Amino acid sequence: MIRDYVIVHYHEIGLKGRNRAFFEQALVKNIRRATGCDVKRLPGRLLVSLDADTDTGVALERLRDVFGVANFAHASGAKLNLEEMCALAWEKMQDAECETFAVRARKAHSDFSLSAREINEKVGAFLLERSGKRVNLSNPDVTCAIEIVGDLVLVSVSKEAGAGGLPVGVSGRVAMLLSGGIDSPVAAARMMRRGSRVTLIHFHSQPYTDRSSERHAEELAQILARFQLDIGLWLAPLAPAQQVIASNCPEELRTILYRRMMMRIAGEIASKDGARVLVTGDSLGQVASQTIENLAAVEDASPLPVFRPLIGWDKIEIIAESQRLGMFEVSSAPCQEACVLFEPKRPATKASVAACRKAECSLDIPALVAAAAEGSELKSFRLD
Repeated sequence: MIRDYVIVHYHEIGLKGRNRAFFEQALVKNIRRATGCDVKRLPGRLLVSLDADTDTGVALERLRDVFGVANFAHASGAKLNLEEMCALAWEKMQDAECETFAVRARKAHSDFSLSAREINEKVGAFLLERSGKRVNLSNPDVTCAIEIVGDLVLVSVSKEAGAGGLPVGVSGRVAMLLSGGIDSPVAAARMMRRGSRVTLIHFHSQPYTDRSSERHAEELAQILARFQLDIGLWLAPLAPAQQVIASNCPEELRTILYRRMMMRIAGEIASKDGARVLVTGDSLGQVASQTIENLAAVEDASPLPVFRPLIGWDKIEIIAESQRLGMFEVSSAPCQEACVLFEPKRPATKASVAACRKAECSLDIPALVAAAAEGSELKSFRLD
């Protein structure tokens, strides 16, 4: 009986030494959740079984977004014997658009009598006779891959790149300060790719701004749920703190002071979720608030370490990644960001930590932070 499978290969996980099993188990769990299919660990790879009632197209589409997968191949499998092997190879090869081909066999924990080299020769001769195509072992148009696992033979003729990186969940929890723009959702995806589980925190300035940035944040959260399967989005009110800052602090420091307040509030929310790090979408020198001096002034207020995965990226690189991830259309649409409320005409580009601390002396920071954290709303999003 012929069945459909997916052979999943990983790369970075294979370098983890004694911790490799932990990373493999996390990847198995994430693939099962994403596809709803049974997943079996094999030496150096994973085997996904596609049942008769599985929507293969949906399963493959979801597998493309699972971090930790280096590449995968849609394969046909059957009980191991040479006749079945040749039949599966011909079934896969007959529709392939190519002039040349090669056969590459691999055995793992099997007592099958033929060696990998003998399989290459026999199946290759069979395909050569049937197809009339030429054999090219050095640079074939198509490679017919044959994997033997126990009493099962698996045949595939194409391999697709995966999302790469590490499985989500192996690198702890982080909290992402999510704007409605282009940079921060890309930064969130980069942290997921490094194995972090991400909680999103979005600041709004309602009722002084409309709900457009909130709607953007919700749409971006739904897109990011593709990679993490489920994700939480905190909607935090910033307007009350902004009013106090605008009334009591120097105008040129407002934007930096807003961001310092956001760090404090985000740290309070992150503690509820078990996140140990705050993440931002900052790119050095991209806007006035992202100079070295201003970034240092903002980070000074953070109760948690701050990661900036895009700090060395330029805007062209960030836009390209946003487009690749399917987020650019949402991120590039206009919306009213929180930090534009009472925005200074000439914001400071080299704010000092001392100046910011002095400006905040008249503020009841603990009360402002507590009010914003308590007034925040949590929304949950899951993979459709």
